[in-house]
Amino acid sequence: MTNVMQCITEGIMAKYSDDSKELGASRVGAIVLGENKFTTNERERLKTINAINGVTTLGESDFNKEAKDRGNYLEKGLMEWAKDKLEHMSEGKAIVKLAKVTHGYRLDDLKLCASLDGILQIDGEVLVRDPVTRGHMALSGFGALEIKTMNAEETPRMDQVIQLQTQLMCSGFKWGIIAIFGKLQKLHLFPYKADKNLFEIITDKVHEFWNRVENDVPYPPIDNGKPVTINLDHLKMKNEVLQLITDYNKAKSETLYWQKNVDECKEALELVMSEHDAEYAEIGGFKINNPLVKRKAVPERIVPAKDATYHRRFSIEEIK
Repeated sequence: MTNVMQCITEGIMAKYSDDSKELGASRVGAIVLGENKFTTNERERLKTINAINGVTTLGESDFNKEAKDRGNYLEKGLMEWAKDKLEHMSEGKAIVKLAKVTHGYRLDDLKLCASLDGILQIDGEVLVRDPVTRGHMALSGFGALEIKTMNAEETPRMDQVIQLQTQLMCSGFKWGIIAIFGKLQKLHLFPYKADKNLFEIITDKVHEFWNRVENDVPYPPIDNGKPVTINLDHLKMKNEVLQLITDYNKAKSETLYWQKNVDECKEALELVMSEHDAEYAEIGGFKINNPLVKRKAVPERIVPAKDATYHRRFSIEEIK
């Protein structure tokens, strides 16, 4: 292998899990929670069934490609940064090293496999803040390191915490760190101790997952119910908010009125152009353009699967 190829291989973090035989740690969050930002428990069940049958899920190779590329190319440097930052936090009381990841860590009875980004080795002791209890905890020995590059969040999502806890389950390490390089271009370290209570929840959910895979039992549709309506009458700026609602409704009404006028005028002008069999015309100081535009034919194709997307649907209604 050439030096260039070695550099490329070493720069990309390996995935050791086989989707047809086991569940990777990164997928467990959606299994436990029902869904995360990118997928659902049912989608993961179908992904495994497809893998067992030798079918690649459409769009899987390009799924969230930009985010994956960003993570892969930055991971090695961020691991070194996390190591140095952790050693700096020890104030000279510990030496921190990065141990090489050479294999996946497995729990065969659960068909679980964890592919770690890195392994931290602390000779000595580093005192850090526990993000769960807000107290302090001491880190020493070996721990898991999970790198996250995110363009929105600056703290770990719950599915990412579950991913790390699954890594601790599989590896037997007593602690792990999620290192987040977020939108502010800063690296934040979030240390976690192994959580036995969460281990039990993960175990139950993974057992259920494999039972649904083996017996082809779909997960029920996810319904989080209708969000609760809160009352804002107590706000000091209540009158200002009400004025904003009044202005919004007035502007929306006028927008609809003028849009109707725009549509009616356009139809009338198109009729004039049609009567004179013209695509372009001049009148007074104006030019009217009404060309016939041809859209290129699109060949029949299979559309790759896409993740669910979310958006806000804003509206104001009067309470009667």
